[in-house]
Amino acid sequence: MLAAVVLVTAGAVGGWWWSSRAAASPTAAATTSTQLVAASLGTVKQTVSASGTVEPADTSTASFTSSGTVTSVDVEVGDTVTKGQVLATIDDADLEDAVTLAAASVTAAQDQVDSASTSESLASAKAQRASARSQLADAQAALAGATLRAPIAGTVAGVSYAPGDSTGTGGSGGSGGTGSSSGTDSTAAASSTGIQVVDTSTWVVEASVSSGDLGELRKGLQATITPSGAAQNVFGTVRSVGVVASSSSSGTASFPVVIDVTGTPEGLHAGTTATVAITVKQLTDVLTVPTQAVRTTDGATTVQLSKDGTITTTPVTVGGVYGTSTVITDGLAEGDQVVVVTRSVPRTRSTTSTGSNQQPGQGGFPGGGDFGGGGPPAGGPPAGVGQ
Repeated sequence: MLAAVVLVTAGAVGGWWWSSRAAASPTAAATTSTQLVAASLGTVKQTVSASGTVEPADTSTASFTSSGTVTSVDVEVGDTVTKGQVLATIDDADLEDAVTLAAASVTAAQDQVDSASTSESLASAKAQRASARSQLADAQAALAGATLRAPIAGTVAGVSYAPGDSTGTGGSGGSGGTGSSSGTDSTAAASSTGIQVVDTSTWVVEASVSSGDLGELRKGLQATITPSGAAQNVFGTVRSVGVVASSSSSGTASFPVVIDVTGTPEGLHAGTTATVAITVKQLTDVLTVPTQAVRTTDGATTVQLSKDGTITTTPVTVGGVYGTSTVITDGLAEGDQVVVVTRSVPRTRSTTSTGSNQQPGQGGFPGGGDFGGGGPPAGGPPAGVGQ
């Protein structure tokens, strides 16, 4: 979903505090650390989160277009093939005979045209020749369909033929026994009968986003992709944003988003899950401070400014919250030192043997809900920003 960064950050901190308190002794004291951080110019981003799978950008399935008995299958899963390479064949003896007979019919029809003595007989002979030529073309196509060839260059991902199998007409392929299901339909769109070839030189991520994020997305946005188990991120560009929703098992609506992976990164595998951060807004050369340094008290947004050994509370104008960074549009200058206060609770080994991390008497936050007895830095993030 759209990165409501303030809420996400607060949730993460709250989750850490709870797990820490659950394992801490009742007498553990909170510790506070203070540091000075300079306001600096930088780049901030606002992103939409998506999840999906990595798939080859081009997937094709070759199926026999002629009836017959499979005589050979020349590839297996994992083989690398070139476009037009022979994948399998069927018995073509009857198909060759059909071509020979059709060719003889064309010759005979041509003889009739050559010997016609009247306009009527000539017209009839030409019609018979056209019919014979059409039948020859069909016979030649059927013979070509007895040899199955790779529709694209790539890697064999599936083989459903074996010697001795019978094939029927009406496959997804065209003349020559090559079928194609190109695009981003992946293995789900492949024919159940055929030899599937995937091009692993180009990839896409087939992702989905919630309806609340749909309005933020458009073609051409940049994305950072984190494949499951990958050592490093890859990058991509939004190719398309769907407008028809699909419902998940939970009943929530989601919309498909296709992202083209940039370049030819190594280590990607078809079907791998991935998380995606799509950049919907980016600001460069803006003045930022750590989000923890900004406070809102009684409607006033401030930071603590350290100058010449003196700390003063300084009003500031916030331009936006982007995760751990907050943009300041007025009230500070580059290089100004602001105070950042962090608070933590020491963790100790839990002594409970009941399977619960909660100790007797720990019904919640100590002292009526304070964080470690002293509470978080006063006020929290600036009100109304990043909500």
